Order: sequence, then C-alpha cells, then structure tokens
Amino acid sequence: MLFQDYIISILSSVVVSGALVGILIYLSREWMSARIKGSIKHEYDQKLVAHKAQLKAENDVALLELRSTIEREATLHAVAHASFSEGQKAAMERKLSAVDRLWEQVIHFRSNLPPVLFFINVLTVDELKDINRNPTFQELSGQLSLNKILGMIIKGDPPIENVRPYVGEYLWAIFLLYQAIMLRILFLLYSGKDDVAKIEWYKDSGILQLMEDVLGKKELEEFNAMKFGKVWWLQLRLDSKIVTESAKVISGEKFGEDALQQAKLIQQRTAELQVEMKSEHEKES
Repeated sequence: MLFQDYIISILSSVVVSGALVGILIYLSREWMSARIKGSIKHEYDQKLVAHKAQLKAENDVALLELRSTIEREATLHAVAHASFSEGQKAAMERKLSAVDRLWEQVIHFRSNLPPVLFFINVLTVDELKDINRNPTFQELSGQLSLNKILGMIIKGDPPIENVRPYVGEYLWAIFLLYQAIMLRILFLLYSGKDDVAKIEWYKDSGILQLMEDVLGKKELEEFNAMKFGKVWWLQLRLDSKIVTESAKVISGEKFGEDALQQAKLIQQRTAELQVEMKSEHEKES
C-alpha cells in the first residue's frame, strides 16, 4: 500500500510539475510575445514620430519655396502690370494727341479753302454749266493757281505724317481722301476756265472713285440726287467719317483686313491725283 501511495505521489508530482512547466512555458511565451510586441510598437512609434517630423520638415520647406515662388511671381506680375499700364497710358496719350492734331489740321484746311468753293456750293447743277461766264466766278476762280492749290497740301510742323502710326492706316487714308477731293475740286474749277466740262466736278471720275471708296451706296445715291449744296454735303460726310474713325482709334477698336486694303487703295488713288496736279503744274511752268 505504501509503495502504491509512493508511486501515486511521484506521478502526482510529475503531473503537477508538468503542469507548472506548461504554465511557465505559456507565461514565458506570452511575456516574450508582449515584450516583442512592445519593442516593435516602441520602435514603430519612434519611426512614425521621426517620419512625421521629416514629412513636416519637408512640407515646411516646400511651403516656404512655394510661398517664395508665388511672392516672386506676384512681384514680377506687379512690375509687368505697372510697366504695361504705363505703356498703355503713354500709347493712349499719343493716340489722343495724334487724333487731336489730325482734327485740328482738318479744321485749319477747311477754314482756308478758297471762297470759290462756297460760291459754287449755292448754285444748282444747271447753273454750274454756265458759271464760267459769271463775273463773280471769274473773279474768284482767277485767284486760283496750281501753285496755290498745291501749296494747300497739309504739311504741318512737325510734319502731319508723324501722327500716322498712332491714328492708323484707315483714318489716315480718310484724312488724305478729304484733302485730295477738295484740292481736286479746286483743280477742276481752275481748269474750267479753259474747259467748261471740268466745272461739273461731281462728274469727275477721280472724285467719284474716291467717294465710292469711302461712302455707302445710299450716300452716293443721295449725293447724285442733290441739285445744289454738293460741296457742303460732301464736307459734312467726310467730317463725320473722320470723327467716327477717330472714335474707333481712341477706343482701341481693331480695323479688319478689308478696311486696311481699302486704306491702301485710297492712298494709292490720292497719290495719283496729286501726281496729276503736279504734272499739270510743271507743264504750266
């Protein structure tokens, strides 16, 4: 009985020891696992903090560079805008000055036109046919000469052509056309002393061509239907054209390709009329 009890005691001790060992192994494993997890978490937390600090530092540097770039571009933009604004202001002032000078020359030119133009303006088209026998016309037309007519070509001091880059090709062409038509009428009245047909200036192909270049169809029909006051009517229309085109220049409105081509054609034809008058002047001389 004692031996049996001894065996049982030993077995119990073994079982208890095994259980204790198992418990110890389990606890050791859990402890080691917790230590490893804790160590990993601690290391991860440290790396996470370091990574966040690195990202923040990089972000701060990037933000600083971005802010510097924006400020630099803003400064350049402000300088460019200020320079552009000053340039625009200067260009606008030159445009206004050029348009003012051009209009002053128109007024000056118109106010210096010979009295013979005002005289024929109050006559009907039928009366013009016999005007070369009118004493008043003979006196007024006798004051004309090719030298005087050519001397009326607008030059100015400084030269009026200095305004051309600022008023644009089309307005400049209308200005030349106005001058060319008025001088052409005077030239025909002067020539009418020897050739009566030329006194009917409104039938002249050169004048009609220039009028077609600048006036609309309805305006031409109105002109042709008029029995008297044709010179005055034409002056008003050309004045209105110059004022209208001046407003476009000042507003910055762009002229289309058709207007530029028309301007070239007008300038060519006005130049041809001037050449013709100068040729007549040389013959007379």
